[in-house]
Amino acid sequence: MGRLALVADTHTYQAGLPRLFAYFQAQGLTDLAALGDCPPDPFLPWLEADPRHRLYWVYDFHGPPMPEATLSGMALALRGQVFIAHTRALLWTHFKDELHAYQRQPASGRAPFLFCHGHTHEPSVTQYSPPASPLLYIHDFLRPQEFQPRQACLHLAPDSIYLIVPGAFTLEENRHPTFSFAVLDALESRLAMVSLTEIADLKSIELFPL
Repeated sequence: MGRLALVADTHTYQAGLPRLFAYFQAQGLTDLAALGDCPPDPFLPWLEADPRHRLYWVYDFHGPPMPEATLSGMALALRGQVFIAHTRALLWTHFKDELHAYQRQPASGRAPFLFCHGHTHEPSVTQYSPPASPLLYIHDFLRPQEFQPRQACLHLAPDSIYLIVPGAFTLEENRHPTFSFAVLDALESRLAMVSLTEIADLKSIELFPL
């Protein structure tokens, strides 16, 4: 897998998704993962826009599944040690054996092991290395109206485990925008984290600046 867009927790919000998908397409992205709490209908145009487009769809116990997606399930294992679900608990439940196997292997320059999930609405990246797991990135806010634009590019180390939360791409209670998403570049082992308050600002976003 090359580059993978991560979107989560759109809830009832739809208006900005066509512009987000157009931005992804302009960036040459073909793979999109929807990490739960997303109604299926607004994502169908992504599949219909280009036969090369792939959609990886996960959901929690309340659904809904999406049979039209490239892959659909409560938890999915993608190429390149990428594992996706709506919650961290579902990731542990479905992929703890894969995680433990990765931990037991000696360091040898392996691709990082990536757990990606939604649900919390708060963009964050944690390097999982018990007993101390450093928080590498977080865009936290006490109230939705305090949410501010932010962007970062993180390099992912080999032989490492990461927990990635792209944040929510939605309007909190139809009042406060929290337009967050992430793009994983597996070939270059880097991750773009993007948070916006205005959809129009997408046009100025460079995912992986030099």
